[in-house]
Formats: sequence, structure tokens, C-alpha cells
Amino acid sequence: MARSDKGSDKSQGPSNSAGKGGSRGGNKSLRSAGYKGARSDNPKRAYGTKQHGAVSAPQSPRSPKDRSAKGSSRRSGSGNEGGSGWIYGTHASLAVLTNPKRTIHEVRLTDAASARLDLPHISAPVRDMVPAAMDKMFPRGTVHQGIAVKAAPLEWPDLETLADRADDNGLILVLDQITDPHNVGAMLRLCSAFGVSALVMQTRKAPPLSGSLAKVAVGCLETVPVCLETNIANTIQNLQRIGWHVTGLAGETDLSLSKALSMGGKRVIVMGAEGPGLRELVRKRCDQLARIPMMSSDVAGEAESLNVATAAAIALYEARRD
Repeated sequence: MARSDKGSDKSQGPSNSAGKGGSRGGNKSLRSAGYKGARSDNPKRAYGTKQHGAVSAPQSPRSPKDRSAKGSSRRSGSGNEGGSGWIYGTHASLAVLTNPKRTIHEVRLTDAASARLDLPHISAPVRDMVPAAMDKMFPRGTVHQGIAVKAAPLEWPDLETLADRADDNGLILVLDQITDPHNVGAMLRLCSAFGVSALVMQTRKAPPLSGSLAKVAVGCLETVPVCLETNIANTIQNLQRIGWHVTGLAGETDLSLSKALSMGGKRVIVMGAEGPGLRELVRKRCDQLARIPMMSSDVAGEAESLNVATAAAIALYEARRD
């Protein structure tokens, strides 16, 4: 591996819906393979790691406490991803490491990953780990592929700004209390594939934007704006005021999804959680409710509803089909 240093929710819609790291100083450019930096006199060791050498401290963004301090200009709706955490897996980790908007705090990888991957130069600590020690960092069964990156949260413009920047056929996907990280990760991939301007979730009902969510998203977490909003019903109203038409997915309506989305223009698609679907006030705020036609019947052994990510894929495809 060439591095700077040698070594390194069932829903029909909703209801029926540097290897051995040497000192990297402040140089941001790629270092040639085989470069070996100065070593620290007393490097600290963490359990299961082999740390090699001093590194420059990464610049960290303001802490959440700082943002909430008196005088802060941040407001609800900005794209703070909700906290830092470990991102693992080859695709997700490489996307983080090559994203200039990220502040990287630490990288950990196994010898096998070190030999397999060609990482860009970074100014954060890079620690080699034995596989058993890395396994213990994550829930049992996690497929980390030998690499993990700890990074500061991404920050995106607020939702109103993103909505204003969207073109005349813009799409925004709103998730009403969908908390499963695998489903949200899959929907991030869909947002990337179908050109969605923003993925919106409720602040207190959003899964951490790291870990399994990031791995399932295979790097799309770095490119799809994620906006956390305090109140989804109010957010829908705000989007309607600036010209967006809102369609909520629900099974108990006669309007087909294809007809509902055929008008074009700036459109918002709202998905509810598996089981309960859209909450009552969110449903009332939508301009219309639409359903995905299904051929199955309500008998044992036939599909009663669709997984929420599958329903989102159908909805986004319909929105872009013409």
C-alpha cells in the first residue's frame, strides 16, 4: 500500500406502506512511498495498536457545545451530521479520507488492509492494529474490512439554502422517524443515484451518520447533503412556501405514485417509518398522498408491504422516469 509513511425500516411507502505513521507535519501534499518521518521520544500506546511516531494534531471544528453558545448563528436545519464517530469499510473510509471537507482525527487499519489499500496522505495518526483488536472496536459481526476512520462531522448548508440552489426539477427526500441505519444508508445511495438535493431527517430520530449507515452508503454520505430538522411538519410547510410540492407515501389512498409525480417541478417525497407510516400531522401537511400499486394480496406468504428503502427506490425512480 502506498501511503505517506510505510505501514498504515417493511413499508409500502410508509404504512402499507500512514501505516506505521511517522510525523506528517503540516504538509498536505502526497508523500512518496517509503518516506519515514521523525519519531516521538515517548509515543503512547493503545490496547491492540502499534503506534509509530508523533503526528501533528488535526484541526477540529467547533464542538457542539460551542455551536450552542450564546451568539452562535447556527440554526435548526443546518446540515450537522449529528456527531463524530468511526466510519469503517473500504469504500466508506476511502471516501472520507479523500473528502477535503472532512477533518480526520485518526485512522486504524490492519496489516492486510495496509498492504491492499493505497491511502492518500493525511495529517492524522495512523495506527496498525491486529485484526482481533479491531474486531473488538465494533459490534459482533461487523465487516470493517480492516480499516476504520474517526472524523469530525460534516457540515452542510441549511435546508433552505439547498432548496434555493436546486433546479426546476429538484428532489428532496424526507424521512419521518426512520431510524434504521441500514435503511438510511441505502437511501443515501439512492439519493446519490437519482440526484436528490437533500436528505432530511428529524434531529432526535436520526441514526448516527457513521458506522453501519456509512458503510451501507458506500461513500455517498460524503456527497449527499443531510439536513437534521427539529420538526418535520414545519419543515414541509417551509418547503411549500418556497414552491416545493410535497407527496407522502401511504397505502390507504387511491392515487398512484406515477400519477402523483407526473407533474414535474420541485418535488418533496416523504417516507414514513415501517409499521406506523407517516405521523398524522405530517400526513396532513403533505399536498397529496400516493401509493405504490402492488399485485399481492393480504394472505399469508404474500408481500403485505415493501421495505422502506425499496419503496424509496421506486418513488425516486418514478420522479425521474420522464
